[in-house]
Amino acid sequence: MEQAWQLFMEGKIEQEKKLVEPDFSVESCTDYHLLNLMGYIYLEEKNYNDSLKIYQRYIDLARSKNDLENEHIGYHQLAMVYRDLGEFQKALLYINQEMEIIQNNFPNDALKLSINYYEQGFLHLKLGELEYAENHMQKSLDFALKTDDFIAQACAYRGMGEIYLAQESDKAQDYFYQSIQLFEKAEDKIGADEVRTLLENKK
Repeated sequence: MEQAWQLFMEGKIEQEKKLVEPDFSVESCTDYHLLNLMGYIYLEEKNYNDSLKIYQRYIDLARSKNDLENEHIGYHQLAMVYRDLGEFQKALLYINQEMEIIQNNFPNDALKLSINYYEQGFLHLKLGELEYAENHMQKSLDFALKTDDFIAQACAYRGMGEIYLAQESDKAQDYFYQSIQLFEKAEDKIGADEVRTLLENKK
């Protein structure tokens, strides 16, 4: 499994798929890590139907075990697929279901809250609802800064930058610079380069 994730991180999707797919059956799989990995593989291949089936299975499995930790992750991943499909309202529906679980069961987990608010902010941005987007993304940033997770902080700063960019505000640049610094601190070159591209497009 570790080797498969490593291949995924390196973008070697075909090699990774050959490694794990032969023994995989969505109907009988009870391994969250394997379900998540296969969901990502199919999403990467734009095989949305199979990706949706996998994350629905993930949620059903979590519910059957009364596993709230994995149930909220399942909703988040399902939303991710719908976001990729451009079905932003549907994605928001699942992100809100995830938030309900977090608020009821993990109310002091700043990282979980930050990640969820980021998704809410990003989806409202995609829907053109800039006021809602800014409000939720600011909450994401506030919670991220309560953690020592540089990636969560970098994403929230990037999200704020993208929202200000959509508003044609000069504030966007400052947030993008902050984001780049944090991605570099986390040694995430891909993340930093993506924000640099956003900055270039702004100029």
